[in-house]
Amino acid sequence: MPSIEKSFGRQAFGLNPAAYHAARPEYPDWVFDMLVGRCGLGPGASVFEIGPGTGTATRRLLDLGANPLMAIEPDARLADFLEATNATPALQVLRAPFEEAVLPEGAFDLGISATAFHWLDEEVSLEKVARLIRPGGWWAAIWHVFGDDMVIQLLAHRIA
Repeated sequence: MPSIEKSFGRQAFGLNPAAYHAARPEYPDWVFDMLVGRCGLGPGASVFEIGPGTGTATRRLLDLGANPLMAIEPDARLADFLEATNATPALQVLRAPFEEAVLPEGAFDLGISATAFHWLDEEVSLEKVARLIRPGGWWAAIWHVFGDDMVIQLLAHRIA
């Protein structure tokens, strides 16, 4: 199976953000139910989202109370679209690769990546995730299994 270079993948989807957004499948309600019921997502939860793209998951995170929500997006075109379509003071968009982004350590209740973590240096990024989330907070990785519209996977882990 051919693979796509991570550096290419970080920039490939910003050519036409509106079309990309329209083509992205939504995440089902059960994903957000689990984030609320198990992972502490709710009003005032401090959240960071890695690779939000056009905001397929971002809007739901905001609607469920994430505030602040720090979205780390390396593609400026996608970041611009994200801000334009989710105008709220709760959303802060940082235009940088996650590995290089400067974020306060131990400041977040929940970290999330929805179908974006595979574009990162996984080892470096997981170590950083663990430093950013306060003790007792949660890390959640969500992804579509493309080719099967019915399969969504979610991994949630509590940080000690």
